[in-house]
Amino acid sequence: MKAEIIFISSSTPKTVDAATIYTKGGLLCIELVPDRDGQTLILKYPLCNIFHIAHYHGEHLGTCKHT
Repeated sequence: MKAEIIFISSSTPKTVDAATIYTKGGLLCIELVPDRDGQTLILKYPLCNIFHIAHYHGEHLGTCKHT
């Protein structure tokens, strides 16, 4: 899924291709899509530096689309 993050110090969004987005403590964690070697990179940003984040809501186990 595509995610757009706008940081406090920027007016232009940063766009990433994310597999999963979640928070852990005071961090926004973005797990990127694995590369060709199967390696997964997780980007972690302090929540206090983020003004806005937007992403499409993908299917997951908690959705009613899996019935």
